[in-house]
Amino acid sequence: MTIATTTAVLAYARADIHAAVAAADDPHRRRQYALSARDYAVTVLLAGDATADQTRHADYYLTDAESFIAATADH
Repeated sequence: MTIATTTAVLAYARADIHAAVAAADDPHRRRQYALSARDYAVTVLLAGDATADQTRHADYYLTDAESFIAATADH
């Protein structure tokens, strides 16, 4: 089993946020990407090796993800 680095996990969060933005016409898909981005962002926030810059970006992605999740709560 391969364990992703904090840098990779942050990149996954960013990619899923971008995918959620791109899924504006599909609320279910947008929500799924936002849920995934949230999980990745929290993983970075809890990582012991995360830099201050990584933590700051993860917090941004978490905030964005939570906004998408709230906006798609009915889906």
